[in-house]
Amino acid sequence: MRQQIQYGCQTYPWKMNISAYAGKVPHIIQKTAEAGFQGLEAEICMLGDYFHKPEEVKALLEENHIDLAALVLHQPWEQAQETEEERQLSDEAIAFLSHFPFAKLMVSHHAGQTPRGDGEALLTRRKNLLSCMDSVACRAAERGIVTCYHPNSAKNSLFRTAEDYKVLFELMDRTRVGWAPDVGHIVNGGMDALTLLKEGRSRICHVHFKDRAADGAWAVMGKGDIDYPAIVRYLKESGYGGWIMVEDESPEAERDSDGVVLRDGAYMKQFIEGGN
Repeated sequence: MRQQIQYGCQTYPWKMNISAYAGKVPHIIQKTAEAGFQGLEAEICMLGDYFHKPEEVKALLEENHIDLAALVLHQPWEQAQETEEERQLSDEAIAFLSHFPFAKLMVSHHAGQTPRGDGEALLTRRKNLLSCMDSVACRAAERGIVTCYHPNSAKNSLFRTAEDYKVLFELMDRTRVGWAPDVGHIVNGGMDALTLLKEGRSRICHVHFKDRAADGAWAVMGKGDIDYPAIVRYLKESGYGGWIMVEDESPEAERDSDGVVLRDGAYMKQFIEGGN
């Protein structure tokens, strides 16, 4: 019998108020469970001291009857090989995840204010990124951990358009890195989400949802224009059995992180209760 899709919450709504919520792991876990989600995906910066206390995190999760779905690892990864500092943090992330047998390592890259470049310079940056992530993925695999890459649609992202994704898939096929599509970022990059999900289906090992209005603004789940019921239906029909994580980046999340997570959970309830 194939595994059913599970639905979880990412820590990003609280990250939008990071000064108030960084390290508040018991609160974040409690609110995730209260919203009806089955799991949590945590960014290292939101764990605070708990990043070095995995057994305490595990106990809190078990107490609230939810699972750790993934740990997010953000790194620059600009060189052909990991820097010593990057490798140290990556290995700490792998060590943390070794306490959670079914959680994934989700690698992410934010270019920030650095222009992405073009031509050979852009290709070199992309190759370096995938090379470093593959090194991390190989070490993670030795501990039984699956690694997946989450591209985003920020202006300086190395992979944000349809043409970019063609290059990404070619580079990814030479690595042990899977794909964690973010539906909101795909739409924000000018693509049709279902079309791209079908094209890259064999690479998908983790999924992110965030809603988006027609004017390009991020929205609370169910308040945007993305047809999420159709996307969930496709993932089910195609045999996907992993996690779908809600990563709300709406302005409302900055004003009321807890409230937005509860509203996201209420919207996702239709899929959680609908089963597979």
